Amino acid sequence: MNEFKKRNTKYYSVVDTELMKVSIPSSSHFSIGTSPYYAHQKAVAIDIYDQITIDNYQVSSPISGKVLQIKELQAPRPRFKGGIDKEYLTIIQNPDDKNTVFKILHIKPYLYVGKKLEVGDLLGETIRNGYFAPWSSPHIHLELKRPDEALRAKGGYNFDLNIKRERTKNISQQMNNYEQIPINIEYVCEEFILCRFPIDLYHYMEPIYGVRGNSGNINYIIDGGIPQYKNGIIHFYTGIDAKNIKIIKFLNVEIGKLMEVRGNYGLVQFFPIKMLLNNYIIRGISLFLANFQPLIKIIPYQKGDFDFGLGSIQYFKINPN
Repeated sequence: MNEFKKRNTKYYSVVDTELMKVSIPSSSHFSIGTSPYYAHQKAVAIDIYDQITIDNYQVSSPISGKVLQIKELQAPRPRFKGGIDKEYLTIIQNPDDKNTVFKILHIKPYLYVGKKLEVGDLLGETIRNGYFAPWSSPHIHLELKRPDEALRAKGGYNFDLNIKRERTKNISQQMNNYEQIPINIEYVCEEFILCRFPIDLYHYMEPIYGVRGNSGNINYIIDGGIPQYKNGIIHFYTGIDAKNIKIIKFLNVEIGKLMEVRGNYGLVQFFPIKMLLNNYIIRGISLFLANFQPLIKIIPYQKGDFDFGLGSIQYFKINPN
């Protein structure tokens, strides 16, 4: 069981630098900005979702290295059913730099200290605890840190996504001017809904798709929880003149402002905008990245506010400030 390696799973590289290499299943979602915690608000962590449902599942390792430490920690009592009051910390030696380690959270590991991991080896099982919002899906939380900072919430190394500049395309050059966006419902639970936007609202930067933002003639991918998490990320090509990206727009609606540029991404502060589903106000949306057109998570204010049939078409809208 513990030596199980997922078969017939294709992996692709999402981070590939001298200091940090991360590969995930091509069927997974991931995010840097969709979280209220420090590491995501400062863009030094990546969350990997093999699925974005509410259920726990077994996960494979996105990195290689030797297990240095496994620690069970106390977590806040969850505000939802099915959660636990435990957290699990796994520290793994970075094989590409002996002065750094990988920090993994939210996974109950099937590992032991001294085990050597390769990408794709079984890591453990996801958990949900009191650090999660009721609408948060189980996932791997991954950071690259100095060994003496591994247990701290702050610190961590920045990284650029593995975006290939020379082979880039838009899914659609023309974005329709939607008064309300038709969305296709793909998953429903009490805490949230998963749907897809129309194809022209996605942007592609090989090998990554995401929801498209646009400022002037610059397209980028928006990554974050809007507006329930104050800050998020935009991803663009290295070399883009980010001075021309001041206000972040989605469908010509101003949703935030660019605060800082680092490499091929920018830190964004979202405006307190209102979002509606079928003209009912919702808490917000969570945006992800993927090797395909990713699902969108719609979060109601109250559990069970919406109960749609799978495959049905509903209507989403953002109200300008």
